[in-house]
Amino acid sequence: MNVLRTIRNNWKKSVFFSCIVGYGVSTISTNIQIKRYMTDLSTDVLRSSQSSGNTPLNVLVVMNPIANKKKAENLFKKYCEPILHLAGLSVEVLRTNHIGHAKTYVEELSALPDVIVVAGGDGTKSEVITGLLRRQGKSCPIAFLKFKSFSLTRNNELDYVKAMSNALIPLLKNQFKYESVIKYDVLSDPTDEGNVSNLKPIFGLSKFSWGLLKDIDTMKDKYWYLGPLKHHIAAFFKSFSSSSDWDLETEYVYTPPCRGCSNCCVQKEATPSTGFFLTKLVKPQNNSNDAKQMQIRNDDCATELHGKITSNQINISLGENEDNFTVLKSEFIDSLQPGWEFIKNIPNITNRTIEPNFKLKSRTIKLYPSASTPNTLYSIDGEEYDPRPIKVTIVPNAIKVFC
Repeated sequence: MNVLRTIRNNWKKSVFFSCIVGYGVSTISTNIQIKRYMTDLSTDVLRSSQSSGNTPLNVLVVMNPIANKKKAENLFKKYCEPILHLAGLSVEVLRTNHIGHAKTYVEELSALPDVIVVAGGDGTKSEVITGLLRRQGKSCPIAFLKFKSFSLTRNNELDYVKAMSNALIPLLKNQFKYESVIKYDVLSDPTDEGNVSNLKPIFGLSKFSWGLLKDIDTMKDKYWYLGPLKHHIAAFFKSFSSSSDWDLETEYVYTPPCRGCSNCCVQKEATPSTGFFLTKLVKPQNNSNDAKQMQIRNDDCATELHGKITSNQINISLGENEDNFTVLKSEFIDSLQPGWEFIKNIPNITNRTIEPNFKLKSRTIKLYPSASTPNTLYSIDGEEYDPRPIKVTIVPNAIKVFC
């Protein structure tokens, strides 16, 4: 009774002390579960590496130290790097320190590693892929660590650790697939549709974004101190901007989707055998399908269809066609106007559920922004670029990804 009376008379202190004890118990429990999981995983990896007796692979880890709120590097060193060493891999870590660092480094490597592990966001992925594909056919497989699957809190830290470490399992088990990417070429002269500038192309996996919603997505980082409300506040303040900044006027030229034919299929060179990695870990892709496609004639593939549109937002991403081959999905949104209706639509904007007014599927698409269009930057996988005439193209099965 004395204990109950003490708790009742000091209920504020009791509640506070209970919260501290509860948090401590939860922390200890989570740490024990993580330690148990990592111990089991390490034991399995070590046993597999000892029984295989294979030649060690050289792994380059491209690390963006500011990814995941600057927690990516510590998480990698704590939960991922030990797994790679236990598997008998030779690990080199590149810490990027400026935009374009990973792209330049990979492109100018005198000799590629056996595999590249990307520890960063969409921008880092795009840079690594761009550096690889600019090497004119010389490439290597890639593994992507998942740093954005969860918001790192004490309640889901175990799931976060599992997501990161499980991203390495396909690499250790030799499970990979070929993925298509998007190629972006700057057109040097809008009047000459076939003339591509001397600027090197950019490659990406995620999407191209241009317009009002992209600007709101960029603005929200200014209001980081508002937490989950930052996206809503950015959209709210944008609703008061000048209406002249809301409309993008552009001409577009696109070619219809094509499974592959003599016009668009590029014959790939046979990959030479260079020892254990290519012969054991990643077998060369069978080029028989490419040879067959080179013999197919599809006159519609080269047909260019023209149009002109005024839109608030343009999104271009990879998708699947009804016939199960990769196409470019272009979506145009022109239903947004400043005012009360826009403010009422903010929940749909932040949830990215605004329905496009016009969609098209294509193999390639060229955009020619009007001179009167506001200077709104392009976003390619999260990286910003000046708006210029560009050609967007699918590159089928361009990279090998462990997944």
